[in-house]
Amino acid sequence: MKETGIIRKIDELGRIVLPKEIRRTLGIKDGEDLEIFVDKEGIYLQKHSRLLPYDELVKKLCEFTLEEMKLDLFITDREKVITSSILEFSKHTLGYRLAKCLEERETYESSKMENIFEDTSKQGYFLVIPIIVLSDAVGLLVLYNDQPFLSYMRNFANFLVKIIVNKIDIL
Repeated sequence: MKETGIIRKIDELGRIVLPKEIRRTLGIKDGEDLEIFVDKEGIYLQKHSRLLPYDELVKKLCEFTLEEMKLDLFITDREKVITSSILEFSKHTLGYRLAKCLEERETYESSKMENIFEDTSKQGYFLVIPIIVLSDAVGLLVLYNDQPFLSYMRNFANFLVKIIVNKIDIL
């Protein structure tokens, strides 16, 4: 754990303010959820990912998509890839294009072969769909293929998003 030298008082309602420098460094935006952990030593805060509790579900969706549809799939939370059928993309942080799709809640489909991450050499066609739960964009579902997408592939991707959204929304 890294010492910051920053000290804050707790107000009468039990609140503390996280300094802007720390929020900026950790990429914590206004309105984002934080998880609180405690042990005998102290209190710890961590950015909350609404998709991580469904890690097994999204892994199975990736496996199924690869085995049955012969398509690669990766799923992100708001910051990074949480599961992928492409090893090179695992745990990769979102690049500009993916972050833009998430923030603007826009579906994106590449019209030509391209790199979805600026620092990888793997090129292909990408279909990016935001995962929106209770009006909050919690991540992205991204299909990868070496050929342009057909309509049944787009329908399949939208179906997968609905499975994830319904699972999160119910619990």
